[in-house]
Amino acid sequence: MLRREFIQWSAFSLGLLGCRRDDYIAPGDGVPVIDIHCHVFNAPDLATTRFLKEVVLEKFPEQAARLMDVRDPDVTDRLLQLFLLLVGANKAPTADQEITYLRGRAQPVKSAISITAARESAIDDTAAFLLSLDQRSGTSAVQSAARQAQDEGDRKFLTYMLGETTIRRSSSGLDAPTARNASVRAFSGLGMISTYLNWFALFRTYRHVLVEQLSSDLRRQGFEPVMLCPALVDMDEWLYEDVKSPLSRQAEVMGIISARMARKNGPVVHGYIGVDPLREVMHRIKGGPSSLQIAHDALTRHGFMGVKLYPPMGFRASGNRGPYPRRVVNSLGFDPSERLDAVLRDLYVMCDELDAPIIAHGYASNEAGPDYALRADPAYWLPVFREFPRLRICLAHFGRFDIKSAGRAGRDLPEASWEWVLGEYIKANPRQRIFVDISYFSEALNDSRESQARLAATFKRWIAAFDPSAEHVMFGTDWIMLGKEQGYEQYVTRLQAFLRDQCGLSDAQLERIFRRNAESFLPLQAGSAGRRRLQKFYQENGLDDSRLPVNGGWLQGLLRRG
Repeated sequence: MLRREFIQWSAFSLGLLGCRRDDYIAPGDGVPVIDIHCHVFNAPDLATTRFLKEVVLEKFPEQAARLMDVRDPDVTDRLLQLFLLLVGANKAPTADQEITYLRGRAQPVKSAISITAARESAIDDTAAFLLSLDQRSGTSAVQSAARQAQDEGDRKFLTYMLGETTIRRSSSGLDAPTARNASVRAFSGLGMISTYLNWFALFRTYRHVLVEQLSSDLRRQGFEPVMLCPALVDMDEWLYEDVKSPLSRQAEVMGIISARMARKNGPVVHGYIGVDPLREVMHRIKGGPSSLQIAHDALTRHGFMGVKLYPPMGFRASGNRGPYPRRVVNSLGFDPSERLDAVLRDLYVMCDELDAPIIAHGYASNEAGPDYALRADPAYWLPVFREFPRLRICLAHFGRFDIKSAGRAGRDLPEASWEWVLGEYIKANPRQRIFVDISYFSEALNDSRESQARLAATFKRWIAAFDPSAEHVMFGTDWIMLGKEQGYEQYVTRLQAFLRDQCGLSDAQLERIFRRNAESFLPLQAGSAGRRRLQKFYQENGLDDSRLPVNGGWLQGLLRRG
Protein backbone atom coordinates (compact mmCIF):
# COMPACT_ATOMS: atom_id res chain seq x y z
CA MET A 1 0.00 0.00 0.00
CA LEU A 2 1.22 3.42 -0.86
CA ARG A 3 2.56 5.40 2.10
CA ARG A 4 3.86 8.07 -0.21
CA GLU A 5 7.00 8.52 1.87
CA PHE A 6 8.47 9.89 -1.27
CA ILE A 7 5.26 11.37 -2.56
CA GLN A 8 5.60 9.93 -5.90
CA TRP A 9 4.83 10.38 -9.54
CA SER A 10 3.37 8.19 -12.18
CA ALA A 11 4.04 9.80 -15.49
CA PHE A 12 1.06 8.44 -17.30
CA SER A 13 -2.66 8.27 -17.88
CA LEU A 14 -4.88 5.60 -19.26
CA GLY A 15 -7.66 6.66 -21.58
CA LEU A 16 -9.76 3.59 -21.90
CA LEU A 17 -12.68 4.88 -23.84
CA GLY A 18 -15.86 3.04 -23.52
CA CYS A 19 -18.91 1.52 -24.85
CA ARG A 20 -17.63 0.14 -28.16
CA ARG A 21 -18.80 3.09 -30.16
CA ASP A 22 -17.82 3.85 -33.73
CA ASP A 23 -15.28 6.38 -32.50
CA TYR A 24 -13.78 3.98 -29.96
CA ILE A 25 -9.99 3.81 -30.12
CA ALA A 26 -8.10 0.91 -28.59
CA PRO A 27 -5.87 1.89 -25.65
CA GLY A 28 -2.44 2.89 -26.86
CA ASP A 29 -3.71 4.12 -30.25
CA GLY A 30 -4.07 7.80 -29.54
CA VAL A 31 -6.69 7.58 -26.79
CA PRO A 32 -7.33 11.09 -25.38
CA VAL A 33 -6.72 11.42 -21.63
CA ILE A 34 -6.90 14.07 -18.92
CA ASP A 35 -4.39 14.00 -16.09
CA ILE A 36 -6.44 15.44 -13.25
CA HIS A 37 -3.58 15.48 -10.74
CA CYS A 38 0.10 16.02 -11.53
CA HIS A 39 2.99 18.23 -10.41
CA VAL A 40 5.60 20.12 -12.41
CA PHE A 41 7.26 22.10 -9.63
CA ASN A 42 11.03 22.13 -9.28
CA ALA A 43 13.35 22.49 -6.28
CA PRO A 44 13.01 26.28 -5.70
CA ASP A 45 9.22 25.84 -5.44
CA LEU A 46 9.56 23.62 -2.35
CA ALA A 47 10.79 24.08 1.19
CA THR A 48 13.38 21.65 -0.02
CA THR A 49 15.41 20.70 3.03
CA ARG A 50 12.59 20.28 5.54
CA PHE A 51 10.21 18.87 2.95
CA LEU A 52 12.68 16.16 2.01
CA LYS A 53 13.85 15.42 5.54
CA GLU A 54 10.53 15.59 7.37
CA VAL A 55 8.09 14.44 4.72
CA VAL A 56 9.65 12.74 1.72
CA LEU A 57 12.69 11.06 3.28
CA GLU A 58 11.25 10.33 6.72
CA LYS A 59 11.29 6.58 6.08
CA PHE A 60 14.33 6.53 3.84
CA PRO A 61 16.63 4.31 5.95
CA GLU A 62 13.86 1.72 6.18
CA GLN A 63 13.21 2.02 2.44
CA ALA A 64 16.92 1.71 1.69
CA ALA A 65 17.18 -1.52 3.62
CA ARG A 66 14.00 -2.97 2.15
CA LEU A 67 14.27 -1.82 -1.44
CA MET A 68 17.92 -1.11 -2.07
CA ASP A 69 19.72 -3.68 0.04
CA VAL A 70 21.56 -0.87 1.79
CA ARG A 71 21.69 -1.90 5.44
CA ASP A 72 24.64 0.12 6.69
CA PRO A 73 23.48 3.34 8.41
CA ASP A 74 26.71 5.10 7.41
CA VAL A 75 25.92 4.46 3.75
CA THR A 76 22.29 5.58 4.06
CA ASP A 77 23.40 8.74 5.89
CA ARG A 78 25.68 9.68 2.96
CA LEU A 79 22.95 8.83 0.47
CA LEU A 80 20.66 11.25 2.27
CA GLN A 81 23.36 13.93 2.08
CA LEU A 82 23.75 13.28 -1.64
CA PHE A 83 19.99 13.39 -2.27
CA LEU A 84 19.66 16.70 -0.44
CA LEU A 85 22.58 18.08 -2.44
CA LEU A 86 21.09 17.03 -5.77
CA VAL A 87 17.65 18.50 -5.11
CA GLY A 88 18.91 21.65 -3.41
CA ALA A 89 16.96 24.78 -4.25
CA ASN A 90 20.03 26.40 -5.84
CA LYS A 91 20.26 23.63 -8.45
CA ALA A 92 17.29 24.70 -10.58
CA PRO A 93 15.95 27.93 -12.08
CA THR A 94 13.71 30.02 -9.87
CA ALA A 95 10.32 31.12 -11.10
CA ASP A 96 11.72 34.57 -11.87
CA GLN A 97 14.54 33.06 -13.93
CA GLU A 98 12.08 30.98 -15.93
CA ILE A 99 9.77 33.96 -16.46
CA THR A 100 12.68 36.01 -17.79
CA TYR A 101 13.77 33.20 -20.10
CA LEU A 102 10.29 32.42 -21.45
CA ARG A 103 9.76 36.11 -22.18
CA GLY A 104 12.92 36.15 -24.24
CA ARG A 105 14.91 38.38 -21.91
CA ALA A 106 17.65 35.92 -20.93
CA GLN A 107 19.57 32.94 -22.19
CA PRO A 108 18.51 29.59 -20.78
CA VAL A 109 20.16 27.89 -17.84
CA LYS A 110 21.88 25.14 -19.81
CA SER A 111 21.63 22.50 -17.09
CA ALA A 112 17.85 23.02 -16.86
CA ILE A 113 16.87 23.08 -20.53
CA SER A 114 16.22 19.34 -20.79
CA ILE A 115 15.94 16.21 -18.68
CA THR A 116 19.21 14.99 -20.21
CA ALA A 117 21.03 18.20 -19.32
CA ALA A 118 19.72 18.09 -15.76
CA ARG A 119 20.83 14.48 -15.41
CA GLU A 120 24.33 15.31 -16.68
CA SER A 121 24.56 18.16 -14.21
CA ALA A 122 23.45 15.86 -11.40
CA ILE A 123 26.08 13.30 -12.45
CA ASP A 124 28.73 16.02 -12.23
CA ASP A 125 27.54 17.02 -8.76
CA THR A 126 27.54 13.41 -7.61
CA ALA A 127 31.13 12.97 -8.81
CA ALA A 128 32.12 16.13 -6.97
CA PHE A 129 30.43 14.78 -3.83
CA LEU A 130 32.46 11.57 -4.04
CA LEU A 131 35.67 13.56 -4.48
CA SER A 132 34.82 15.76 -1.49
CA LEU A 133 34.28 12.73 0.74
CA ASP A 134 37.58 11.24 -0.38
CA GLN A 135 39.45 14.47 0.12
CA ARG A 136 38.19 15.06 3.65
CA SER A 137 38.95 11.54 4.88
CA GLY A 138 42.28 10.90 6.55
CA THR A 139 43.43 14.53 6.36
CA SER A 140 44.36 14.74 10.04
CA ALA A 141 47.12 12.68 11.60
CA VAL A 142 45.54 12.89 15.07
CA GLN A 143 41.83 12.20 14.97
CA SER A 144 39.08 12.23 17.56
CA ALA A 145 36.77 9.25 17.84
CA ALA A 146 34.05 11.24 16.05
CA ARG A 147 36.40 12.11 13.20
CA GLN A 148 37.49 8.50 12.89
CA ALA A 149 33.84 7.42 12.71
CA GLN A 150 33.19 10.03 10.02
CA ASP A 151 36.16 8.83 7.97
CA GLU A 152 35.05 5.23 8.31
CA GLY A 153 31.55 6.16 7.15
CA ASP A 154 32.94 8.09 4.19
CA ARG A 155 35.08 5.14 3.13
CA LYS A 156 32.15 2.74 3.42
CA PHE A 157 30.10 4.97 1.16
CA LEU A 158 32.89 5.36 -1.37
CA THR A 159 33.38 1.60 -1.42
CA TYR A 160 29.64 1.12 -1.93
CA MET A 161 29.54 3.61 -4.80
CA LEU A 162 32.79 2.62 -6.50
CA GLY A 163 33.16 -1.03 -5.57
CA GLU A 164 36.11 -2.59 -3.81
CA THR A 165 38.09 -3.30 -6.97
CA THR A 166 37.50 -0.06 -8.83
CA ILE A 167 38.92 2.50 -6.41
CA ARG A 168 42.05 4.01 -7.87
CA ARG A 169 43.92 6.47 -5.72
CA SER A 170 46.63 8.83 -6.79
CA SER A 171 48.97 10.48 -4.29
CA SER A 172 46.35 13.13 -3.72
CA GLY A 173 43.40 10.74 -3.39
CA LEU A 174 40.55 9.61 -5.62
CA ASP A 175 40.99 10.90 -9.17
CA ALA A 176 38.30 12.78 -11.08
CA PRO A 177 37.80 10.26 -13.94
CA THR A 178 37.15 7.45 -11.49
CA ALA A 179 34.70 9.60 -9.53
CA ARG A 180 32.92 10.51 -12.77
CA ASN A 181 32.70 6.87 -13.86
CA ALA A 182 31.33 5.89 -10.46
CA SER A 183 28.73 8.63 -10.71
CA VAL A 184 27.61 7.50 -14.17
CA ARG A 185 27.31 3.97 -12.81
CA ALA A 186 25.25 5.21 -9.88
CA PHE A 187 22.75 6.82 -12.28
CA SER A 188 22.43 3.73 -14.43
CA GLY A 189 23.53 0.56 -12.68
CA LEU A 190 22.60 0.59 -9.00
CA GLY A 191 18.96 -0.45 -9.18
CA MET A 192 16.74 1.58 -6.88
CA ILE A 193 19.59 3.98 -6.11
CA SER A 194 19.67 4.86 -9.81
CA THR A 195 15.91 5.39 -9.81
CA TYR A 196 16.12 7.82 -6.92
CA LEU A 197 19.08 9.71 -8.37
CA ASN A 198 17.37 10.19 -11.72
CA TRP A 199 14.17 11.24 -9.96
CA PHE A 200 15.96 13.95 -7.99
CA ALA A 201 17.57 15.19 -11.20
CA LEU A 202 14.10 16.05 -12.52
CA PHE A 203 13.72 18.73 -9.84
CA ARG A 204 16.61 20.66 -11.43
CA THR A 205 14.83 21.47 -14.72
CA TYR A 206 12.56 24.24 -15.93
CA ARG A 207 8.88 23.74 -15.15
CA HIS A 208 7.91 23.96 -18.82
CA VAL A 209 10.41 21.18 -19.55
CA LEU A 210 8.61 19.00 -17.02
CA VAL A 211 5.27 19.75 -18.70
CA GLU A 212 6.69 18.74 -22.07
CA GLN A 213 8.26 15.63 -20.57
CA LEU A 214 4.94 14.48 -19.13
CA SER A 215 3.25 15.08 -22.48
CA SER A 216 6.00 13.16 -24.25
CA ASP A 217 5.76 10.26 -21.83
CA LEU A 218 2.03 9.99 -22.41
CA ARG A 219 2.47 9.99 -26.18
CA ARG A 220 5.32 7.50 -26.04
CA GLN A 221 2.91 5.06 -24.45
CA GLY A 222 0.41 5.71 -27.21
CA PHE A 223 -2.00 8.09 -25.50
CA GLU A 224 -2.96 11.64 -26.40
CA PRO A 225 -3.02 14.08 -23.46
CA VAL A 226 -5.89 16.51 -23.79
CA MET A 227 -5.32 18.39 -20.55
CA LEU A 228 -2.79 18.41 -17.73
CA CYS A 229 -3.73 19.82 -14.32
CA PRO A 230 -0.56 20.51 -12.28
CA ALA A 231 -0.93 21.37 -8.60
CA LEU A 232 1.26 23.84 -6.75
CA VAL A 233 1.72 23.33 -3.03
CA ASP A 234 2.18 25.76 -0.14
CA MET A 235 3.84 24.19 2.91
CA ASP A 236 6.29 26.86 4.04
CA GLU A 237 4.60 27.93 7.29
CA TRP A 238 4.19 24.36 8.52
CA LEU A 239 7.72 23.29 7.55
CA TYR A 240 9.19 26.60 8.74
CA GLU A 241 11.34 27.15 5.67
CA ASP A 242 10.80 29.74 2.95
CA VAL A 243 10.97 28.72 -0.67
CA LYS A 244 13.25 30.46 -3.18
CA SER A 245 10.35 30.97 -5.59
CA PRO A 246 7.44 32.67 -3.79
CA LEU A 247 4.04 31.19 -4.59
CA SER A 248 2.88 34.34 -6.38
CA ARG A 249 5.81 34.03 -8.80
CA GLN A 250 5.15 30.32 -9.26
CA ALA A 251 1.60 31.27 -10.24
CA GLU A 252 2.87 33.78 -12.78
CA VAL A 253 5.28 31.37 -14.46
CA MET A 254 2.60 28.70 -14.64
CA GLY A 255 0.30 31.23 -16.31
CA ILE A 256 2.97 31.84 -18.94
CA ILE A 257 3.37 28.08 -19.41
CA SER A 258 -0.42 27.68 -19.76
CA ALA A 259 -0.47 30.29 -22.52
CA ARG A 260 2.60 28.74 -24.12
CA MET A 261 1.03 25.28 -24.22
CA ALA A 262 -2.23 26.66 -25.59
CA ARG A 263 -0.24 27.94 -28.59
CA LYS A 264 1.46 24.60 -29.15
CA ASN A 265 0.16 21.38 -30.59
CA GLY A 266 -0.16 19.72 -27.22
CA PRO A 267 -2.35 19.47 -24.15
CA VAL A 268 -3.79 22.54 -22.52
CA VAL A 269 -2.41 23.14 -19.03
CA HIS A 270 -4.53 24.57 -16.24
CA GLY A 271 -3.76 23.61 -12.69
CA TYR A 272 -4.42 24.31 -9.03
CA ILE A 273 -2.89 27.01 -6.88
CA GLY A 274 -1.69 25.91 -3.45
CA VAL A 275 -3.56 27.46 -0.52
CA ASP A 276 -2.35 27.32 3.08
CA PRO A 277 -4.88 28.53 5.66
CA LEU A 278 -2.08 29.05 8.20
CA ARG A 279 -0.36 31.50 5.84
CA GLU A 280 -3.62 33.45 5.62
CA VAL A 281 -3.95 33.46 9.42
CA MET A 282 -0.40 34.81 9.63
CA HIS A 283 -1.24 37.45 7.03
CA ARG A 284 -4.29 38.66 8.92
CA ILE A 285 -2.37 38.94 12.18
CA LYS A 286 1.11 39.98 11.10
CA GLY A 287 0.94 40.96 7.45
CA GLY A 288 2.93 39.28 4.72
CA PRO A 289 1.58 37.43 1.67
CA SER A 290 -2.13 36.60 1.66
CA SER A 291 -2.77 33.02 0.60
CA LEU A 292 -6.32 33.83 -0.48
CA GLN A 293 -5.23 36.86 -2.51
CA ILE A 294 -2.54 34.83 -4.26
CA ALA A 295 -5.18 32.20 -5.03
CA HIS A 296 -7.65 34.79 -6.32
CA ASP A 297 -5.02 36.28 -8.62
CA ALA A 298 -4.03 32.84 -9.90
CA LEU A 299 -7.66 31.97 -10.63
CA THR A 300 -8.57 35.26 -12.30
CA ARG A 301 -5.30 36.33 -13.97
CA HIS A 302 -3.03 33.33 -14.54
CA GLY A 303 -5.29 30.65 -15.96
CA PHE A 304 -5.55 28.41 -12.92
CA MET A 305 -8.42 25.97 -12.77
CA GLY A 306 -8.79 25.56 -9.01
CA VAL A 307 -6.98 25.30 -5.68
CA LYS A 308 -4.94 22.64 -3.88
CA LEU A 309 -5.14 21.94 -0.14
CA TYR A 310 -2.70 19.80 1.85
CA PRO A 311 -4.31 18.94 5.23
CA PRO A 312 -1.50 16.59 6.42
CA MET A 313 0.58 19.70 6.98
CA GLY A 314 -1.53 20.23 10.11
CA PHE A 315 -5.11 21.39 9.47
CA ARG A 316 -8.55 19.89 8.86
CA ALA A 317 -11.09 20.84 6.22
CA SER A 318 -13.38 21.87 9.13
CA GLY A 319 -13.45 21.61 12.91
CA ASN A 320 -9.78 22.36 13.46
CA ARG A 321 -8.09 21.69 16.76
CA GLY A 322 -4.52 21.19 17.94
CA PRO A 323 -1.94 20.25 18.71
CA TYR A 324 0.05 22.39 16.31
CA PRO A 325 3.81 22.85 15.99
CA ARG A 326 5.07 24.77 19.00
CA ARG A 327 6.80 27.30 16.78
CA VAL A 328 3.43 28.07 15.10
CA VAL A 329 1.61 28.70 18.39
CA ASN A 330 4.54 30.69 19.79
CA SER A 331 4.70 32.84 16.66
CA LEU A 332 0.99 33.61 16.71
CA GLY A 333 0.55 33.83 20.46
CA PHE A 334 -2.71 31.85 20.41
CA ASP A 335 -4.29 28.58 19.29
CA PRO A 336 -5.18 29.12 15.60
CA SER A 337 -8.04 26.58 15.39
CA GLU A 338 -10.95 29.02 15.07
CA ARG A 339 -9.06 31.27 12.69
CA LEU A 340 -8.09 28.32 10.49
CA ASP A 341 -11.77 27.39 10.24
CA ALA A 342 -12.68 31.00 9.37
CA VAL A 343 -10.02 31.21 6.65
CA LEU A 344 -11.07 27.90 5.14
CA ARG A 345 -14.69 29.00 5.08
CA ASP A 346 -13.64 32.18 3.26
CA LEU A 347 -11.79 29.98 0.77
CA TYR A 348 -14.86 27.82 0.17
CA VAL A 349 -16.97 30.92 -0.41
CA MET A 350 -14.40 32.24 -2.92
CA CYS A 351 -14.24 28.92 -4.77
CA ASP A 352 -18.03 28.75 -4.83
CA GLU A 353 -18.24 32.23 -6.35
CA LEU A 354 -15.46 31.63 -8.90
CA ASP A 355 -16.58 28.08 -9.73
CA ALA A 356 -13.09 26.87 -8.83
CA PRO A 357 -12.63 23.18 -8.00
CA ILE A 358 -10.73 22.09 -4.90
CA ILE A 359 -8.38 19.12 -4.92
CA ALA A 360 -7.08 18.00 -1.53
CA HIS A 361 -4.56 15.43 -0.40
CA GLY A 362 -6.83 12.66 0.84
CA TYR A 363 -4.62 9.93 2.19
CA ALA A 364 -2.88 9.53 5.56
CA SER A 365 0.64 10.32 4.36
CA ASN A 366 3.26 13.06 4.11
CA GLU A 367 2.48 14.54 7.48
CA ALA A 368 4.39 17.50 8.89
CA GLY A 369 3.82 16.42 12.49
CA PRO A 370 2.71 13.45 14.60
CA ASP A 371 -0.66 12.11 13.39
CA TYR A 372 -1.21 15.20 11.22
CA ALA A 373 -1.90 12.88 8.27
CA LEU A 374 -5.15 11.84 9.95
CA ARG A 375 -6.40 15.41 9.51
CA ALA A 376 -7.01 14.60 5.83
CA ASP A 377 -9.88 12.31 6.91
CA PRO A 378 -13.01 12.72 4.70
CA ALA A 379 -15.04 12.94 7.92
CA TYR A 380 -13.82 16.53 8.25
CA TRP A 381 -15.01 17.29 4.72
CA LEU A 382 -18.62 16.21 5.29
CA PRO A 383 -19.67 19.53 6.92
CA VAL A 384 -18.11 21.35 3.96
CA PHE A 385 -20.04 19.20 1.47
CA ARG A 386 -23.27 20.00 3.28
CA GLU A 387 -22.73 23.75 3.60
CA PHE A 388 -21.42 24.24 0.06
CA PRO A 389 -23.32 21.78 -2.15
CA ARG A 390 -22.21 23.50 -5.38
CA LEU A 391 -18.49 23.12 -4.73
CA ARG A 392 -16.46 20.83 -6.96
CA ILE A 393 -14.23 18.82 -4.61
CA CYS A 394 -11.82 15.97 -5.23
CA LEU A 395 -10.09 14.00 -2.46
CA ALA A 396 -6.94 12.56 -3.94
CA HIS A 397 -5.14 9.23 -3.54
CA PHE A 398 -8.26 7.11 -3.10
CA GLY A 399 -8.53 3.34 -3.01
CA ARG A 400 -6.47 1.71 -0.25
CA PHE A 401 -9.23 1.10 2.33
CA ASP A 402 -6.74 0.72 5.18
CA ILE A 403 -7.23 3.78 7.42
CA LYS A 404 -10.12 4.07 9.89
CA SER A 405 -12.10 7.28 9.79
CA ALA A 406 -12.80 9.42 12.86
CA GLY A 407 -15.71 8.05 14.88
CA ARG A 408 -15.45 4.56 13.40
CA ALA A 409 -12.89 3.03 15.71
CA GLY A 410 -15.29 0.29 16.77
CA ARG A 411 -15.96 -0.89 13.22
CA ASP A 412 -13.89 -3.11 10.98
CA LEU A 413 -12.17 -2.26 7.72
CA PRO A 414 -13.10 -1.62 4.98
CA GLU A 415 -16.48 -0.42 6.33
CA ALA A 416 -14.66 1.87 8.78
CA SER A 417 -12.33 3.26 6.09
CA TRP A 418 -12.07 6.77 4.74
CA GLU A 419 -13.31 5.45 1.40
CA TRP A 420 -16.49 4.05 2.96
CA VAL A 421 -17.29 7.34 4.72
CA LEU A 422 -16.92 9.16 1.43
CA GLY A 423 -18.83 6.50 -0.49
CA GLU A 424 -21.81 6.74 1.83
CA TYR A 425 -22.01 10.48 1.25
CA ILE A 426 -21.68 10.10 -2.53
CA LYS A 427 -24.43 7.49 -2.60
CA ALA A 428 -26.75 9.75 -0.61
CA ASN A 429 -25.86 12.81 -2.71
CA PRO A 430 -25.08 11.54 -6.23
CA ARG A 431 -25.74 14.91 -7.87
CA GLN A 432 -23.05 16.73 -5.94
CA ARG A 433 -19.72 17.12 -7.67
CA ILE A 434 -17.76 15.16 -5.09
CA PHE A 435 -14.98 13.11 -6.65
CA VAL A 436 -11.98 11.01 -5.74
CA ASP A 437 -8.86 10.37 -7.76
CA ILE A 438 -6.67 7.30 -7.88
CA SER A 439 -3.49 9.22 -8.56
CA TYR A 440 -0.32 7.30 -7.85
CA PHE A 441 -2.05 3.97 -7.43
CA SER A 442 1.16 2.08 -6.76
CA GLU A 443 -0.74 -1.09 -5.95
CA ALA A 444 -1.03 -1.61 -9.71
CA LEU A 445 2.74 -2.22 -9.69
CA ASN A 446 2.53 -4.78 -6.90
CA ASP A 447 3.70 -8.13 -8.20
CA SER A 448 1.66 -10.01 -5.61
CA ARG A 449 -1.45 -11.34 -7.32
CA GLU A 450 -2.89 -12.20 -3.94
CA SER A 451 -2.55 -8.60 -2.70
CA GLN A 452 -3.99 -7.21 -5.90
CA ALA A 453 -6.89 -9.65 -5.77
CA ARG A 454 -7.79 -8.60 -2.20
CA LEU A 455 -7.66 -4.92 -3.10
CA ALA A 456 -9.62 -5.45 -6.32
CA ALA A 457 -12.37 -7.26 -4.43
CA THR A 458 -12.75 -4.30 -2.06
CA PHE A 459 -12.61 -1.79 -4.90
CA LYS A 460 -15.38 -3.71 -6.71
CA ARG A 461 -17.48 -3.72 -3.53
CA TRP A 462 -17.10 0.05 -3.21
CA ILE A 463 -18.07 0.72 -6.82
CA ALA A 464 -21.09 -1.59 -6.60
CA ALA A 465 -22.27 -0.10 -3.31
CA PHE A 466 -21.70 3.59 -3.85
CA ASP A 467 -20.93 4.52 -7.48
CA PRO A 468 -22.16 1.80 -9.86
CA SER A 469 -21.56 3.83 -13.01
CA ALA A 470 -18.15 5.05 -11.80
CA GLU A 471 -19.14 8.70 -12.14
CA HIS A 472 -17.14 9.98 -9.16
CA VAL A 473 -13.70 8.39 -9.70
CA MET A 474 -10.96 10.08 -11.72
CA PHE A 475 -7.46 9.25 -12.88
CA GLY A 476 -4.43 11.37 -12.10
CA THR A 477 -0.74 10.60 -12.29
CA ASP A 478 0.73 12.50 -9.33
CA TRP A 479 3.63 13.15 -11.74
CA ILE A 480 6.46 14.28 -11.00
CA MET A 481 6.20 12.50 -7.68
CA LEU A 482 6.08 8.88 -8.82
CA GLY A 483 9.47 8.83 -10.48
CA LYS A 484 11.25 6.78 -7.85
CA GLU A 485 8.82 3.87 -8.14
CA GLN A 486 10.28 0.85 -9.87
CA GLY A 487 8.14 -0.24 -12.79
CA TYR A 488 6.49 3.12 -13.38
CA GLU A 489 7.27 2.78 -17.09
CA GLN A 490 4.53 0.11 -17.21
CA TYR A 491 2.22 1.94 -14.82
CA VAL A 492 -0.43 2.73 -17.41
CA THR A 493 -0.91 -0.73 -18.79
CA ARG A 494 -0.69 -2.37 -15.38
CA LEU A 495 -3.27 -0.02 -13.91
CA GLN A 496 -5.44 -0.67 -16.94
CA ALA A 497 -5.19 -4.40 -16.34
CA PHE A 498 -5.96 -4.00 -12.65
CA LEU A 499 -9.12 -1.95 -13.22
CA ARG A 500 -10.35 -3.84 -16.25
CA ASP A 501 -9.34 -7.42 -15.58
CA GLN A 502 -9.25 -7.64 -11.79
CA CYS A 503 -11.88 -5.06 -10.85
CA GLY A 504 -14.06 -5.94 -13.84
CA LEU A 505 -14.80 -2.38 -14.89
CA SER A 506 -16.51 -1.90 -18.24
CA ASP A 507 -15.30 0.28 -21.09
CA ALA A 508 -17.95 2.84 -20.20
CA GLN A 509 -16.79 3.00 -16.58
CA LEU A 510 -13.16 3.27 -17.64
CA GLU A 511 -13.95 6.07 -20.06
CA ARG A 512 -15.48 8.05 -17.23
CA ILE A 513 -12.54 7.41 -14.93
CA PHE A 514 -9.88 8.40 -17.41
CA ARG A 515 -11.51 11.39 -19.08
CA ARG A 516 -15.22 12.07 -18.76
CA ASN A 517 -15.37 12.51 -15.00
CA ALA A 518 -12.49 14.99 -15.18
CA GLU A 519 -14.50 17.01 -17.67
CA SER A 520 -17.33 17.09 -15.14
CA PHE A 521 -15.17 17.89 -12.13
CA LEU A 522 -13.42 20.72 -13.94
CA PRO A 523 -15.46 23.80 -14.89
CA LEU A 524 -15.45 22.97 -18.60
CA GLN A 525 -19.19 23.02 -19.19
CA ALA A 526 -20.34 25.59 -21.74
CA GLY A 527 -21.68 28.66 -19.97
CA SER A 528 -20.29 27.73 -16.55
CA ALA A 529 -18.73 30.49 -14.45
CA GLY A 530 -15.45 28.59 -14.34
CA ARG A 531 -15.28 28.23 -18.10
CA ARG A 532 -16.01 31.92 -18.57
CA ARG A 533 -13.14 32.66 -16.20
CA LEU A 534 -10.79 30.52 -18.30
CA GLN A 535 -12.09 32.02 -21.56
CA LYS A 536 -11.21 35.47 -20.20
CA PHE A 537 -7.63 34.27 -19.68
CA TYR A 538 -7.54 33.00 -23.27
CA GLN A 539 -8.90 36.27 -24.65
CA GLU A 540 -6.47 38.42 -22.67
CA ASN A 541 -3.56 36.36 -23.99
CA GLY A 542 -4.76 36.24 -27.59
CA LEU A 543 -5.43 32.50 -27.45
CA ASP A 544 -8.00 30.29 -29.15
CA ASP A 545 -10.33 29.13 -26.40
CA SER A 546 -11.77 26.40 -28.62
CA ARG A 547 -8.80 24.30 -27.50
CA LEU A 548 -10.45 23.96 -24.10
CA PRO A 549 -12.38 20.69 -23.81
CA VAL A 550 -16.15 21.05 -23.51
CA ASN A 551 -18.30 18.70 -21.53
CA GLY A 552 -21.96 18.26 -20.84
CA GLY A 553 -21.46 14.86 -19.33
CA TRP A 554 -22.46 15.86 -15.80
CA LEU A 555 -25.78 17.28 -16.98
CA GLN A 556 -26.35 14.21 -19.09
CA GLY A 557 -25.66 12.08 -16.05
CA LEU A 558 -28.20 14.00 -14.01
CA LEU A 559 -30.80 13.59 -16.74
CA ARG A 560 -30.02 9.89 -16.99
CA ARG A 561 -30.59 9.46 -13.24
CA GLY A 562 -33.74 11.56 -13.38
